[in-house]
Amino acid sequence: MSEQTYPGPSQMVKIDGSRVRSLREAKGLTQLYIATVVGVTTDTISRWENKRYPSIKEENGRKLAHALEVSLADILEKEEVASKPETTPALTVSRSRAPKSNRILLWLLLLIIVLLLPFIWERFKQPAPVSIFAARLLPPHIPAGQPFPVIIQVTTKQQGPFSLILKETLPEGFQPTTSAPPFTDFDKKTGNLKWISRTTGQTTTFVYMAKKLAYKPGAANDTPLRFSGSVTLRDKKSSETSIAGSLVLPVADYHWADANRDNRIEDAEILAVYDTFSALDSIKYDWQKIDEIWSGEGYYWDEKKQQYIIRR
Repeated sequence: MSEQTYPGPSQMVKIDGSRVRSLREAKGLTQLYIATVVGVTTDTISRWENKRYPSIKEENGRKLAHALEVSLADILEKEEVASKPETTPALTVSRSRAPKSNRILLWLLLLIIVLLLPFIWERFKQPAPVSIFAARLLPPHIPAGQPFPVIIQVTTKQQGPFSLILKETLPEGFQPTTSAPPFTDFDKKTGNLKWISRTTGQTTTFVYMAKKLAYKPGAANDTPLRFSGSVTLRDKKSSETSIAGSLVLPVADYHWADANRDNRIEDAEILAVYDTFSALDSIKYDWQKIDEIWSGEGYYWDEKKQQYIIRR
């Protein structure tokens, strides 16, 4: 999740790149998956692991820890224990008995403070940390007019069954075609997609496919698609958080599994897709087209036919 980051000055933390790499490899995670969850490039993940950027934003550090399924402290460099400050000899103060009137005044002040403590506490206490985190996973790009997958993973520290509401705002002109679990409502005018769900686990995955309603050949169809959303958890204070992770989806004439845009789906790419987007099985996604492109010599996008043509 999980923790919510509040606006303010960017705080920097020092991460242990070797530790990050060993955790990622031990869990069988790819740099592409980690980069997608954090919202950075794979080059950035590589630089972090090779300690070229030892200090990163605390917000990115928390996202990185979430992607690795550990706490932030588990990936930070171990700081040296600060030397114990020297103690200074206590000053000897001569005591004298305060006058009776001063003692009465002191007791009155103490009584006033005790009576005001509840009000002071309510005024200055820090809000309870939000116990929910949500991250969106988008493909690296899609061609205009083609359906594409979106995966949202919600994690929480809350134990036992609980209810949550997920709201997702799709780009203008797009609508969902299928989802798991089935979405509760979709407003075509606003693009608001909603789920209300009850779950018993601490991790809940939402998967949906979306597609543009109408494709106009020759029109400006390469504008990046922007997403936003939020999750509300029914707990003691109804925790709410924005969906992090991928926020912008570029539009390009390549299959969404072709991460490096070389008109081929290579072994590493298809393995990364099957691993990272395995949740698509819940909507019975047809993997045949991806398999055919991977088996062929390459492919190209036919704008008129609105389909991928495989080179044999």
